[in-house]
Amino acid sequence: MVYHKHMEINGIPDEVIDCLFDAIEKDNKLYVILKDDTEQNEGKVERFFGKDAEFLDMMDLIQKKMLSNLIDAVSIFDNEPFLNRLGFDQVTEIFYDLTKLQQSRKMLFNYALLGRRGREGLLQTLGGGRLTKSAIFVPSSKEKEAENFIKKWNVEYMKKRVFVLGG
Repeated sequence: MVYHKHMEINGIPDEVIDCLFDAIEKDNKLYVILKDDTEQNEGKVERFFGKDAEFLDMMDLIQKKMLSNLIDAVSIFDNEPFLNRLGFDQVTEIFYDLTKLQQSRKMLFNYALLGRRGREGLLQTLGGGRLTKSAIFVPSSKEKEAENFIKKWNVEYMKKRVFVLGG
């Protein structure tokens, strides 16, 4: 059977769902993590997904540093990043340089970004925060809004997506 990137969870039989912690896709390969790693459960999964599934043990993921290889892997359950299922949230760090702005423009930029006199700034509306004087973070789902804001000010920047333990 061929699996699809946007597979509906209700298309998977209950006996297969019951034994899965997750199934994730990366580079057209399906990786499966079972709740209880038994031959019987592996057989159920192989019959449903086909023989091209690779079984992973949760401890192997952590010990072999495979998590970094799966950073962009997607869960078939909700089409969300796999690391979300482990309690991580994806955020985008944005590092910007205001040195080319005049002092008054720097001040206005910071007011718009951070807020002033009880008015929310961009970071509050996007659910982000400040890392340093020239670095912020926003949920990766809000990355485009933050980028558009910075581009409007003609500020040089670079970004980096990272996973942080949620909470």
